[in-house]
Amino acid sequence: MKALPSRLKIALLSAGISGLVLVVFGVVMWLLIYQVRLEAVDREIRSLGTRHPGLFAGRGNYERLAGSLESTFGDDYTNHIILLIKDAARRTIFCSPYWPKEIAPDIYSLRLEETNHIAMAQDGGTNIPAAAAPGTDSGMERGFGGRGFGQGRGGPPPNVVFTKSPKFFTVKAANSTWRVGVLGNDDVTLVIGLNQQEVEQELNRVRAAFLLTLPVALFLVGLGGWAVAGRALRPLKTIADTAERFTARGLEQRIPDAGESPEASRVIQVLNRMMERLETSFRQATRFSADASHELKTPLTVMQGELESALKSAAPGSAEQRLFSNLLDETQRLKTITRSLLLLAQADAGQLKLAREPVDLSAELDAMIEDARVLAADVHLQFDVAIQLQLMVVADRALLHTALFNLIMNAIKYNETDGQISVQLEAANGQVVFTIGNTGPGIPSDEQTRIFDRFYRVSHAGGRQVDGIGLGLSLAREIARAHGGELSLKEGRAGWTAFVLWLPASGNATGMK
Repeated sequence: MKALPSRLKIALLSAGISGLVLVVFGVVMWLLIYQVRLEAVDREIRSLGTRHPGLFAGRGNYERLAGSLESTFGDDYTNHIILLIKDAARRTIFCSPYWPKEIAPDIYSLRLEETNHIAMAQDGGTNIPAAAAPGTDSGMERGFGGRGFGQGRGGPPPNVVFTKSPKFFTVKAANSTWRVGVLGNDDVTLVIGLNQQEVEQELNRVRAAFLLTLPVALFLVGLGGWAVAGRALRPLKTIADTAERFTARGLEQRIPDAGESPEASRVIQVLNRMMERLETSFRQATRFSADASHELKTPLTVMQGELESALKSAAPGSAEQRLFSNLLDETQRLKTITRSLLLLAQADAGQLKLAREPVDLSAELDAMIEDARVLAADVHLQFDVAIQLQLMVVADRALLHTALFNLIMNAIKYNETDGQISVQLEAANGQVVFTIGNTGPGIPSDEQTRIFDRFYRVSHAGGRQVDGIGLGLSLAREIARAHGGELSLKEGRAGWTAFVLWLPASGNATGMK
């Protein structure tokens, strides 16, 4: 699975973390709002119960209470408030006719705990005087119909003191939810329920607004994270672009420091100093290789001349002749190595000089195949040749001959007795394509990426030793690249190896050979 870009990861991570924070914040705020609204409803229930407690003395007073509620809440008050009153024996003495049938009145025979009546009198939202304490002549001690209830002859009714700690809870009916409060004293228990429809609607509006704005907020956070990540990662893109241009022919490349952040500036400075050291080391190594190869040419040429003279002077079949012959072969080998190293050093430095001229590659290759047939006669190799005639290229004839000769010699050396060599030359898409394949042990898959490394030689089954120095493929590829072409491995399976070299074409093809 392909990894996500860092910029996208940062944007998604920012949106995810922000979304989690917003969801937690929204849930907490919703719970706080819900709790605040419940407390407001509880205060309203307490206020309703203590505003006119004298109305709870008799049936007529209950009707007056219902009328008072209707005038307060309007014609639709039945959907907003329900009442239940029980006496000291916990008998129901009044229940709203519209009491929801799903809520059993008997469940409210609750044992309320005693509380300090003075504290209750001082509680916010009540107007209960502290003088109306238990043991005083409040009228409750005399039962219903005693002094202090209704419009009796004893004068205006005093307030009733609820000496029990009120209880509040939420009850669900079929189509509504009620917030119920239980208030009372030793003589009476009052149950008041308020419909929470408005509270639920308000909370639903809050939740809907939050859910609608959450995606927009996450999108904006992600967009901001994308922008911030792009700005933070901009130095990395600059570093990557410069590193791609940092090749053997572009060692002077340096990363520009825009001064966007101290951290990025420090990394850029370190990388630039590293590039300077690499450039210095590479140029020193290239200069050494070129100078050493160049300086070795003269003594090797002298040695070759002296050995050739000594070989001619030696008696035929003598030990001296064999010795001089072996030394001459090694000298030729050293000359080949030094020439290859010199060409590779020049190619690395971008100083490989090409004496370009029009070259009939078809004719050149045909002549080389004739020579190859002679070299391969001892191992009885069969050549399958398909050369398109008069394919012209503009190239350095000597260097191009070196590249093709190296490929042909590899096909001969790494072949097998009675094997086969396939040679094709054709024009395709404005290019001249040279393909050469041969039978043999092939190239192991784990070594195919290293075959163009210098001095690297493929290990073959059976420990077979093949003469070579491991520079032929490297040099052939550098020559192809210097001409604007490329050399690559086409196939390396067991039993067959094939390379393909292409160059820009010049001229037209007229036939096949």
